[in-house]
Amino acid sequence: MTFLEVRNTLVSSLAAALGLPVLLSDQVQPEAEVPFIVYSVTAPYASTGELGDHTQTVIENEDGTEALIDNRREQPSATFSFTACSENRWDGEEYVYGDDEAQSITEKAIGYLLQGGYNDLSNKGIVVAEVTNVGNRTTLVIDEAARRYGFDVRVRYTKDDQRRDDILQNVVTKQEKE
Repeated sequence: MTFLEVRNTLVSSLAAALGLPVLLSDQVQPEAEVPFIVYSVTAPYASTGELGDHTQTVIENEDGTEALIDNRREQPSATFSFTACSENRWDGEEYVYGDDEAQSITEKAIGYLLQGGYNDLSNKGIVVAEVTNVGNRTTLVIDEAARRYGFDVRVRYTKDDQRRDDILQNVVTKQEKE
């Protein structure tokens, strides 16, 4: 599995579970209508420090020669930062407190990742290894506060690398002069 597959699966899974857009942060575009979640990647690849599990297989090429397929497998982690965004506003006849809404979205997101999403993502090859504490990430936007609460999540996944090496068939190690 590649990091992009991990990212896309995690983001789409969270968006589907919450029914909210989950957007990449720090983009040059107009901000979406609240509520929404932004995410950033804080560590796309963190190795365990090991060389991984290597397996080698000899295959036969079309021309009858042999090649060595070297497979390497490891389980790195990746860390994502998610922030639920809202603001105080009227929604029809109801007044929405952005602070309450952002906290509620954050709680739902964490609940999903630690329970229903844990199993769903695990079945797709992604394991939620850690969810950090929630922090207040509110910012002042001109004269109104953008209410934000966020957390980080570390996931583990299996990464496979493969290399193909041709095998030397005939080697002359010593040749006598005629």
